[in-house]
Amino acid sequence: MTQLIFRKPIFFLLIFTILIIVVLAILFGIKAQDNKLVKCLPIQAGLEYLKSQTNPDIGLLREAPFAAPHIYWLNNDNSLAAYTFSQLGISSLGSEITQKVQQYGENSNDFIEVVWGESITFPPHVATSVLLMQVGQAEIWQEMHNEGPVFEDWAEYANLGFLGALNTENQGEHQEAVRIFENTMQLFDNTGFKDKSFNSIYETYKLALALYTAGKINVEYADRVTLQKILLKMQNSNGGFHTHYDSSFAPTGDTNTETTAFALLALSAVVCEP
Repeated sequence: MTQLIFRKPIFFLLIFTILIIVVLAILFGIKAQDNKLVKCLPIQAGLEYLKSQTNPDIGLLREAPFAAPHIYWLNNDNSLAAYTFSQLGISSLGSEITQKVQQYGENSNDFIEVVWGESITFPPHVATSVLLMQVGQAEIWQEMHNEGPVFEDWAEYANLGFLGALNTENQGEHQEAVRIFENTMQLFDNTGFKDKSFNSIYETYKLALALYTAGKINVEYADRVTLQKILLKMQNSNGGFHTHYDSSFAPTGDTNTETTAFALLALSAVVCEP
């Protein structure tokens, strides 16, 4: 009897220890993905860059620090930045920006919302830019895709091809989305996307769109690591991503909000591991 009484505390201690280990394992598993993103330095630097582009007087992010310091786009820039913040652990800031966008205009334009899972008119209408208001030096603009000519040649543009793949996936047509994605990847020449708009300079955000789209539609492809390495080369020391680069992978142009937001979403889709 004495021996049994002595062993009971040991037995319960063992059970308690096992339960603690199981709970910790579950918690670690749930948070593993988030921890990878938190520890991803390019993502953290990019988020700080986006925060720094916010004008506290109007609550919006500017287009670019040097090329367009007084231009504020509701769409695509601010809606996209708000979504990026919400996806990368800063949901309160994302909500604040969304509220500001709605205060000044609309947070959708039948184009950019395809990124967060909605369906849009496709092929999309060619963009129309509308100046909504001016607050001091700040100009608040909206990009619209609700009327006028449409991109009948959308498949010849990498960005539209990837957005088309996302739109098709959002409508539940997975195999067709994969087909569109694979066709669009044929525009990649191992340096960047040499599509109809190419004019000797490559556009960074198209790399990001390729990575992000592949993650969203869950497709494997051979160029993922190459795309990611090139994308990371375009990050400036200020955390933002340059809009363009040349055939030698030298960044050109300013960093800006839209490109950086796309880049961060892309890196989150591949968990920032080249």
